[in-house]
Amino acid sequence: MKRFEAIVTSLLIIFVFVALNYLLLDRESLVNLRESNQASIDAISRINMNLSEEKSKLLEQNEILVTKVAELETKVETLEERIDEQQNKINEQTEFILAMKMHINPLPLKKAAIEWVNLLSENQLGTAFMKSEESCKYWKNEWNLRAFTGYFEQNVESIKLILTGDEQQPVVEVMPSSSADWYVNVEVHVEVKLKENAREDNLKNGGNILKLTYNYNERTEQWLISEVSSEVAEAEEQKPETETTAEKESD
Repeated sequence: MKRFEAIVTSLLIIFVFVALNYLLLDRESLVNLRESNQASIDAISRINMNLSEEKSKLLEQNEILVTKVAELETKVETLEERIDEQQNKINEQTEFILAMKMHINPLPLKKAAIEWVNLLSENQLGTAFMKSEESCKYWKNEWNLRAFTGYFEQNVESIKLILTGDEQQPVVEVMPSSSADWYVNVEVHVEVKLKENAREDNLKNGGNILKLTYNYNERTEQWLISEVSSEVAEAEEQKPETETTAEKESD
């Protein structure tokens, strides 16, 4: 009996010991779990705080951007209004210039074109060159005085106005351009005789139409040539005009 009681007592002691160990282990596990959960909660709190701060910054930036967009839209509207005003002024100026060009007296331009051809005919090339603007283009190229005189001296034997009609008048036509500037086109019919082996890329032998673009120079108060080009006169026009010129020369 005593042995049985001793065994039972031993078993109870072992059970209590095991139970206490289990409780101690379980308590330590709970403590670790609590600490881990607290660490996670702290990390999540920090992340949430960072996100809240980032959100606040983004909201502030968004407000700033919205304000800037509104300011830019206001500036754009202001600029569009100014552009419309400037465009209206340009349109009014263009209409005024075009109206004025349609009423330009063609006689000074005709006289200027005739004088220029006569200067070429009389070999006064330097004086003829001075009747043009500094950036004048001759057959799409800018020539200085040497290039200008060199071309006519080396290639052109003679150049004369073509005269027509009973009164033997030069064939000159003034045509105001449709552009919003003071350029005016003048066409002059001339008879050209080229030298032997002359270049024929600009003027041709026979009837030519000189196309002169004039621009009014306010400083000098005269019409100056800004561009020179040419084309061959049509054969139907050349024949009677050339005959008239020949008759005049024989007289």
